[in-house]
Amino acid sequence: MHFGLPASKSLSTIAITVMLLAMIVSAFVHAPVLAQSSVDFSKEYSSGDVQVFPTTQAWYTWININGTHTIFLALHSTQYPSPVSAFVGESYNTSTNSRVFVANSLYAIEVYNDTNHNGLLDANYPAGQTELTYTILLNASQTFTPYPVSKTSINGVEHYRWGITYGSVQANLMNSPLIYGYGYGGGTSASNINIDHLSMFYDYSLVGNATYLKTSYEIGNVTFVPPALPSITLKGLSLSLMHIALAVSSTPYTVTANASPYDSQTSQTSSQLNVARVDVGNSLAYEFRFNDNYTLQTNPPVSYRTVYAAAPKNSLPTNAFQGQGALQLIRVQDYVRDSLPNIAGLPATQYLNYSMSNLIYRISYPTWGGIGIKHDPTYVGFFVPSLPSTSPGFPTIIIYLAGAVAAVAATTAVVVIKRTRKTRTESRKGANLPPP
Repeated sequence: MHFGLPASKSLSTIAITVMLLAMIVSAFVHAPVLAQSSVDFSKEYSSGDVQVFPTTQAWYTWININGTHTIFLALHSTQYPSPVSAFVGESYNTSTNSRVFVANSLYAIEVYNDTNHNGLLDANYPAGQTELTYTILLNASQTFTPYPVSKTSINGVEHYRWGITYGSVQANLMNSPLIYGYGYGGGTSASNINIDHLSMFYDYSLVGNATYLKTSYEIGNVTFVPPALPSITLKGLSLSLMHIALAVSSTPYTVTANASPYDSQTSQTSSQLNVARVDVGNSLAYEFRFNDNYTLQTNPPVSYRTVYAAAPKNSLPTNAFQGQGALQLIRVQDYVRDSLPNIAGLPATQYLNYSMSNLIYRISYPTWGGIGIKHDPTYVGFFVPSLPSTSPGFPTIIIYLAGAVAAVAATTAVVVIKRTRKTRTESRKGANLPPP
């Protein structure tokens, strides 16, 4: 079964402009420059740049250990303010001798009014109901600081650590797309905003037959860019990071949420999550441990419970997978798809499609109000420490699951860099802190 990429129908001027740009660069997306990579997949670990557009690079980290492969990509530009977009994926063998690739990207940043005080963003767009107040559309960052992967041993366990910081992120606070179906890429802007920084740090390790990917995310304070209307405020509002991930497997799988089968394509209601898992061939392959706290960066900092929720497709706005907000995500999706033979030991496949994910989920911070946040979730994969003797054939089933990483880790809402932007004075550098 083939799932094609949807065509944009966004009515906003910005989205139309972006789609015109997409048409111009579409040849580059599938051109040889996309398939050719400077990543040396034979190395144990490395960091560097891969050219994905004429003016845009993907800074990567690659880890190859004991049959497991991990790839991290973060877009940036050396000629213009950098787009804000990142992607992480893991590949390994399961105990049933299946090869799987699990990856994740942040698809949308949502601001909501938790009117029923359950901590979740409740929405049912076909019924005309939503708690969504604004979406945050990331435009570009003034600085991009990478922290190349390093290897260290802690209590006899090898840890691989890397990270990035997008500094002084320019964004738009977009009005809720309830009525007109703009999705996450269009609509009207309530205000221009600035996010102090967006940092993503990772700690990857193997213990026994499990991989552990600890993510450390920092979202800086949000400030309004003058002139801002006095009626526009973030006070009392909550923040949600809506995630969608991709995976490919050579054998069938099942996905469960709170021990029950779940499919975001057919479910009708959002439900709070404590744990989710993916089983391949009746064997546990991946586990989402949704049980932690986040820190609100007040003075002094305060810890609150993180709320996770499985999100049905009807809780996303109409045309959610179309328009400006989807473009960079789709480009990274295509790059990974074309590179799967080297990254994951699986064939490139045309079936990767974010809109068909079986497990869409939201990470929610009920107490927020525009104040900075730190959050450190952990994701666990279960593997057999050996590589297949030959590359598997085309997969018999494509898995779309929400997976590994998280986060802001993957912050993928970005968009076109405005070439007409006036020359700016040199911005301050992002926080120059080593990965945790």
